[in-house]
Amino acid sequence: MESYGGTLKLPIGDSWSVNAKADKKAQDQGLETTAEEVDVAYKLTKHWTVSTGVRSDDREDKSAVVPVTQQQGKETDVVAQLGYDSLAAWRAYTFVQDTVSRSGDREENNRAGIGGSYRLSKEMSIEAEGSEGSLGPGGKLGAKYLVSDHTTLYLNYSLENERSDTGLYQRMGTLVSGMKERLSDSSSVFVEERYQDIDSASGLTHSTGVNFAPDDRWNFGANAEVGTLIDSQTDAETRRRAAGVRVGYGHDKIQFSSGVEYRNDDIEQPDANRYDLKTWLFRNNFKFQITPDWRLVGKFDHSMSNNSQGAFYGGKYTEATLGYGYRPVQSDRLDMLVKYTYFYNLPTAGQLTPQEVAAQFIQKSQIVSVDVSYDLTQQWSLGGKYAHRMGAASLDAVNPQFFDDTADLYIVRIDWHFRQEWEAMLEGRALKLPDLGQTRSGALVAFYRHFGKHVKAGLGYNFTNFSEDLTDLSFKSHGIFMNVVGTL
Repeated sequence: MESYGGTLKLPIGDSWSVNAKADKKAQDQGLETTAEEVDVAYKLTKHWTVSTGVRSDDREDKSAVVPVTQQQGKETDVVAQLGYDSLAAWRAYTFVQDTVSRSGDREENNRAGIGGSYRLSKEMSIEAEGSEGSLGPGGKLGAKYLVSDHTTLYLNYSLENERSDTGLYQRMGTLVSGMKERLSDSSSVFVEERYQDIDSASGLTHSTGVNFAPDDRWNFGANAEVGTLIDSQTDAETRRRAAGVRVGYGHDKIQFSSGVEYRNDDIEQPDANRYDLKTWLFRNNFKFQITPDWRLVGKFDHSMSNNSQGAFYGGKYTEATLGYGYRPVQSDRLDMLVKYTYFYNLPTAGQLTPQEVAAQFIQKSQIVSVDVSYDLTQQWSLGGKYAHRMGAASLDAVNPQFFDDTADLYIVRIDWHFRQEWEAMLEGRALKLPDLGQTRSGALVAFYRHFGKHVKAGLGYNFTNFSEDLTDLSFKSHGIFMNVVGTL
């Protein structure tokens, strides 16, 4: 199974903040789920805050035989929240959520509720939330105790009838207890116990971690997790052990971060046999400002899974990117980014097709792209992108037989900036697939709001079914999307 995602929390000035989240999970010849969410909050006064958000998720089952109970389709929800902070002992909020579009057999997710928190004393505070919706009741109850200026204890319970990152509605109860200790101004440590009971599995996990920032340049972190999960249908258990370390550095013209994560799952099958799944993940990013006009950026992500059942059940993933950005100081109208990407994906083969071959593509690609934008006036910008993929794919993991999978992407873009912070964008795009003898074309529209000079977030609609990311072979990009863009 391939799984990845990310989150972004960005305060903009004293009044605005943006939170964004995206997750994707894909099983070989099985269920594929994607979920994206963007929330924007604005501080009306020192007491009142209003926020709104959009969440969209999609579920598609590519199994040879799809279960009748399987939910498939795409759904989009919007939420609005109004909050009041007394700036003293209490705060409160109310929210309402509505499903604005859905397809397939997806269920509506309408919900409304209230919540808040109260400080009983200087050391003790409690918080609670209650809601009711089309999927049933939900609630949260928690307490936090400040033992000292350095130590905090917390206990929280939540009952949710919401979608997980797989896009599936499920009833989930979670009990979390833990302690956070600030060792010094530059270091902290936490210990946490988490018991989770959901429709598909339940179990107790123990986690601990430490963060250390000795100065304004370096930061370090480490975490570990152990626990046992029980399948609610078969009673089979999964014993999990995981750990990770990370390091970051930023000063003057150089920024980089690097991390290593390891996970070992001892998995029991319904027939009582067991197998081990060991997974390593390496993540690296860097940025180097060569001159005031030129910047070099890059990343290298690599993951590999080893299964005790044999090499056939393992998997590998590699993505390496090197980009060269140009923005002349003397004329800030021009932006250009030239980028090279190497991409390799060997999905795990835990599931086989009826023909007893690997369940999905083995993909390897080299992609070169050029993206240019030029400000014609203060209100209008013209841009474009060209990308070429030199790719190959195979349906067989044991005896790979690769076939060519080249592609050329053409994009012409016009942007209109209005009311200072707002922007409308229209793209015409075409994807040429020489090996298939096809050319697909269409349009994309979007509206963005700028938060400072380097970040914008917005909503749009893709009238085509392909992505500008040429590593994506799914042709599932049609419809509403949310996006957060950062510039160099």
